[in-house]
Amino acid sequence: MSELADRAEDIAAHLVSHALGADARKFDADGRQSAVDFMLELPNNRQGALEVTLVTQPESSAWQGLAAREGWRWPAPSGWEFRLNGDDMPYRRARRAVMRAVQLCDHGEVDALDRLPPEVLFTNPDLEWLSYIGDLRRTPFKPGVVLLPAVRAEFVDASTSDFATLVEQWLQLPHMPRHVEKTRSAPAVDERHLFLVPVDEVLPARFFTNDFPAPTRKPRGFTGIDGIWVWSNYWHQYLAWLAGGWRWLDFPPKDHP
Repeated sequence: MSELADRAEDIAAHLVSHALGADARKFDADGRQSAVDFMLELPNNRQGALEVTLVTQPESSAWQGLAAREGWRWPAPSGWEFRLNGDDMPYRRARRAVMRAVQLCDHGEVDALDRLPPEVLFTNPDLEWLSYIGDLRRTPFKPGVVLLPAVRAEFVDASTSDFATLVEQWLQLPHMPRHVEKTRSAPAVDERHLFLVPVDEVLPARFFTNDFPAPTRKPRGFTGIDGIWVWSNYWHQYLAWLAGGWRWLDFPPKDHP
């Protein structure tokens, strides 16, 4: 499991436990295969299942986990940022190429790849490839190469205004149906909950922050699931579909266990 997914699980267990007055116990462990992530000890001796998943494009799910493991920063003697041009990045090849590029730029006292002499670029073919997948620029900040996702430019009106429709669209991502079915099929429980953590690449601009109204209907495709929870790293609340309706929930107080 990547550190990004691991952090999502911790957050999900904390938020759902607070909202439901439950205790969450890690369940996808000790050799269990295809098990939900947590079992919930609900009030009145009821049992619940909680499954957690990141919502990501398939091209970026692998490299984002590796990037999170390194704190979204590669080691370097000087300060740089590397911004992707798209969702996909062969992580290890890009890391090697960036390290070599930083070394050459520092030696040549230049601030970007396109300022290196042509003969240097010619004898280092991976640098041309690096320029194709991203943009490497020197910064005045502390040493290291900060990894940045691609900049998205879109009109707010270019996407649906119904968040429930967006959640339905996420079901088209290759990994999503498996998590929905795992939640729906959890045995011997009274309630089944699915917690979704969308990364910025799957959130249209109008939903990038949480200043939009809660949707008014349950998204199609989630039959058999009692609770749908959504939280993004850029939101200051989290969204829950429970008991037939959506509502925004505040984070637990800092002194909440």
